[in-house]
Amino acid sequence: MASITPDHTIIYKRVGALEIPMDIYLPKNVENAPVLLWFHGGGLLQGRRDLVSPHMRNGVQTYGFACISADYRLTPQVSVGDVFEDVKDCIQFIRNNLPTHLGKNIIDGSRLAVSGSSAGGFLTLLAGLYIDPKPQVIIPIYPITDPLGTFFINSQPAPNGRYSASAEEMAEYLDVKASPMASSGKVPGDPRSHMYVYMLRTASLAQLWGIGDGDESAAPYRISRRIHQHGLPPAYVLHGDADTAVGVEQSDEVVGAMMGCGLTVEYERPHGKDHFLDNGDEYQNSALYDFVMKYL
Repeated sequence: MASITPDHTIIYKRVGALEIPMDIYLPKNVENAPVLLWFHGGGLLQGRRDLVSPHMRNGVQTYGFACISADYRLTPQVSVGDVFEDVKDCIQFIRNNLPTHLGKNIIDGSRLAVSGSSAGGFLTLLAGLYIDPKPQVIIPIYPITDPLGTFFINSQPAPNGRYSASAEEMAEYLDVKASPMASSGKVPGDPRSHMYVYMLRTASLAQLWGIGDGDESAAPYRISRRIHQHGLPPAYVLHGDADTAVGVEQSDEVVGAMMGCGLTVEYERPHGKDHFLDNGDEYQNSALYDFVMKYL
């Protein structure tokens, strides 16, 4: 299948000399298209915006939304709080500035869905909790939901035989005084792409995000515990029950809390499916997009 490339790449934020871009995929004959904003995964430690899945790129023409895939600063050179500031600034830019950049009646930034995979799903949930006004709908895909959950405070084996780097090999990327980055490359060209597996082995997610174990600084980022106070918009959660990179109990807790609060949630929990279950060219999910478009 031919790769679908973005129609525009725009810098939505500058921090010193660092430029943080977003890619924009537009439907044909576009007019006031709603927006689906997607954030990549990688534990907030690695990754990049061009990893948006084929089904989401294809959905632009099938369902008529504008898909935006945005980079953000990576930890541990910045904190998780700094990353969320990027998310807030990204959404503000889409709502207030992007329509002018693209031209009149191209997108409708007031009709917003937010999605993301893995750590991007975590950012999706933060947006659902804390952005005002909330997105119309959120789609967390195998999301991280609690950096102090059981999965992340216990050492985990490298998923699917991936390489597990040493602290010495990762020293350049563990240096909190190094210049912040807004994306990373692929294995084997960019060794930073080993950071997630390093984090799993060392059970160091909270530390790398700049929050303490059991500390009050972690409280805003333990999603299920914040839902009663802050609420969430309608959510479609997708998480395979054989996920080796983010334990499925992370989503179970959030969905349970949403149901307990009487919030609207659809939970797809496919049996035997691992991380990246939606990344193939042939993957389709009409139920997910029917849910999303119902609220856009």
